Amino acid sequence: MWYSLEVPSGDNEAWSLRLYEHDIYTFYIDEAIQTMKDEDGYTYEFSSGEKSRLYVYVENASKDELGRMLEVHAHDLHEWEPPEWTESSYDNVKLTNGWKLVYPPFPKKQEERELWLDPQGAFGTGIHETTRDALECIVARAEGTKAADIGAGSGVLSIALAKKGLDVTAYDVEPVTREIEQQAALNGVENQIQVCEQNVVDTVFPYEAYDLAVINIGADIALRWLERADSIEVLPPVIIISGLVDWSVERVKKAFGDNNYEDVWHKQTNEWHTILFQRRV
Repeated sequence: MWYSLEVPSGDNEAWSLRLYEHDIYTFYIDEAIQTMKDEDGYTYEFSSGEKSRLYVYVENASKDELGRMLEVHAHDLHEWEPPEWTESSYDNVKLTNGWKLVYPPFPKKQEERELWLDPQGAFGTGIHETTRDALECIVARAEGTKAADIGAGSGVLSIALAKKGLDVTAYDVEPVTREIEQQAALNGVENQIQVCEQNVVDTVFPYEAYDLAVINIGADIALRWLERADSIEVLPPVIIISGLVDWSVERVKKAFGDNNYEDVWHKQTNEWHTILFQRRV
């Protein structure tokens, strides 16, 4: 049974953690937000005075039980009937070199160059231009044995790296572990991906020697990570940066150029850019 609940804007993480504590993973939050442009690309703020809405599915709990789990009155929970889907909510995406991003309903057997993704909430559906272009770069150019996925979200980039044969550490400050583990198991790469819910620019961050790093969270975090990683001399030879916008590209290219990297692959879709930097020998 699906239920909906009106909740305060901006409490996404708190509601997610509360549901995870009771082993409830099928839910999403329709946030009341407004989008704004800044020097790093786009940002958002929660709309003042407006409420968001939580949609949650439970199989073996009554409305009263769910209310106790969420610490709300049961009369604030409303039964909700989701739309009937007769086909995939998203169109499958053809990538380069025969690779494909596949959404439910899945075929009976997964092909070698298929990436299966079952969108589960706020941590990424794979439909944004930055994610698709980063996937294009990974399936075409990723090499090595160890990779870091910084700002991993749903884990779709980690899965692509793992399907290319790399062992991956997926970093995110959000509570993404369960979702990434489920997506990894769906693709048969659960033994190749380790998840760390951690800030990548923390002063005690346990950097390792990676062959490749992927950063799909915009210019500001990429540059802060570059500065921190350079200070302890663990910069990988190849770095894929995505989530860049027209007005942040030159700033990023200059910073990486100053650190002895060159731009060897660059794709633009609308105002969004994805760049593969390789360290000069």
